Amino acid sequence: MRRQVEKESDCRGLKGVHIMSQRTERRGIHVDQSDLLCKKGCGYYGNAAWQGLCSKCWREEYQRIRQKQIQDDWALAEKLQREEEAAAYASSHGVQSQSHSQHTPPQPHPGHAALGPFSKFEEKKTNEKTRKVTTVKKFFSPSSRVAAKKENQDGKIPSPSISRHSSIETDQVSRDFVDFLKNFQKPGREIHKQCRAFIESTSSKKDLSAEEFSECVQDFYQNMADRLMSHFKGSSECVEQVMDQVEKYIMTRLYKSVFCPESTDDEKKDLLTQTRIRALHWVTIQMLCVSMDEEIPEVSDNVVKAITDIIEMDTKRVPRDKLACITRCSKHIFSAIKITKNEPASADDFLPALIYIVLKANPPRLQSNIQYITRFCNPSRLMTGEDGYYFTNL
Repeated sequence: MRRQVEKESDCRGLKGVHIMSQRTERRGIHVDQSDLLCKKGCGYYGNAAWQGLCSKCWREEYQRIRQKQIQDDWALAEKLQREEEAAAYASSHGVQSQSHSQHTPPQPHPGHAALGPFSKFEEKKTNEKTRKVTTVKKFFSPSSRVAAKKENQDGKIPSPSISRHSSIETDQVSRDFVDFLKNFQKPGREIHKQCRAFIESTSSKKDLSAEEFSECVQDFYQNMADRLMSHFKGSSECVEQVMDQVEKYIMTRLYKSVFCPESTDDEKKDLLTQTRIRALHWVTIQMLCVSMDEEIPEVSDNVVKAITDIIEMDTKRVPRDKLACITRCSKHIFSAIKITKNEPASADDFLPALIYIVLKANPPRLQSNIQYITRFCNPSRLMTGEDGYYFTNL
């Protein structure tokens, strides 16, 4: 009996040691790779800004919700209009009855007896209906949902040197785009014409929210890609090259209007993120269980490059260029881990190292840059490939 008890005790002890060893090995930050994928199971990478969905599934979900909202808005408008008409009719009918009981006017021709009151009622009904429809349209217009922008930013005037640099960069991108399209002759001229028309039309839409503006850009990307696919007869490589140039041209021209717009809380989130990162200055590389030895010169060099890349992201205007900074940063992290461990880095090694780099860099306007990429980058880059993987981790 005693031997059996001792044997069971030894078994429990071995199990406890095994569990503790597993916990020791699994110490740190771990994310299941399935958590990075779209929640609808389509196989593409999801995004926290899209509620865990990929860009394709999110667009479908967004359009479904938007369509339902439009239907609900019109149903409410029709209900309000019916109630207003009923109230107008009741009011007119009551006034007519009271007037008839107090005064008995001479009896006119039977055909004209009801014509006067009826015409007045119709006039009043038409006025009430017009006023109500105008009110409803104003109520559901985009301008009522978006706060009016402050004029001239409280008197702040951008630096002439910054404006001059932006103008030079924009002009150079425009020239490069025209030179690139010359290779395609007539189709190239058509692409340029459509891009310019899109920029002019969207620039005039001052009341659009960030999400609505994103929807317009993504719709343009999709329509342009479909046309290019039919022109190049399914050559995805050619389509991707043209779409990269289209994105560069459009977003460089629209950058000032759509990056960190006043209609969002992006700037507020940026300040909160930077404050939070500063408050975590005491976190060390050992606390995060990061597999990087900065005493090794090559590792230290890769860490510096990774920090530089993620800070440099804020200087770029094109979503693809910002995304490229994240990709380069991530590759430097993988290189640093590989040199330290003398073996390829795993996903469990990468995430805590990425967090460590972000804490050390405290990159400017991190939330605004992430939102900008999410809203205006070519969706195919965020859904698949190494760019999509690295961005999803960030």
